[in-house]
Amino acid sequence: MCDFDFQPIIDVIVDGEGDDAAELVQEALDAGIPAADIIDKALVVGMQMVSDKYDQKEYFVPDLAASADAMTEALDILKPLLEQKDGEDKGTVVIGVVKECSQEIGKNIVAAMLSGAGYKVYDLGTNVAPDTFISKVKEVNADILAMSNPMLQTTKYMKETAEKLEAEGLRGKVKITIGGASTNPETAAQVLADAWSKNGNECIRVCNRLMDDLQA
Repeated sequence: MCDFDFQPIIDVIVDGEGDDAAELVQEALDAGIPAADIIDKALVVGMQMVSDKYDQKEYFVPDLAASADAMTEALDILKPLLEQKDGEDKGTVVIGVVKECSQEIGKNIVAAMLSGAGYKVYDLGTNVAPDTFISKVKEVNADILAMSNPMLQTTKYMKETAEKLEAEGLRGKVKITIGGASTNPETAAQVLADAWSKNGNECIRVCNRLMDDLQA
């Protein structure tokens, strides 16, 4: 299992070949590879390569869309296998991409991995206004609010959301973690978040720690 070659899956994600991505993911599952490993070692790697190509102006919006579609085809197969099996959730997470931003590739991967790690995840999608985040947090009694911010110019909406959470008297009950291409640990401090993570695996570790803090 350790010698499994993830490169063909990475290649079809980079090339935006959805049908091939689904087929190769199924082959990996049939070979006994855990869904979380496929996400972390193939889908995440492939999409990072796509992001790098876009940054270097080797790829353009249609290329991003094709790769995102290929990743979605792969995730559609993996998501059912990532659902919590034992009936008890580790905690409740509300996740979404901030207002005025529609890039959700990274958010989709993180949401799928959190679900696989045992969290009940409410995915609000993209272009989520601060009030929408707050409303959902209150509705589902969330433990953690996870905001994705791929663009620097929309950073202000994360801080606005944190301030509204404070105004609602929920800040002591709800932890905030952030991620996205425009973020780093310093950003977390600036927007009043509790934590930052750079990928799905790290976000799981962060959420586990935040839940420990809430339960302490």
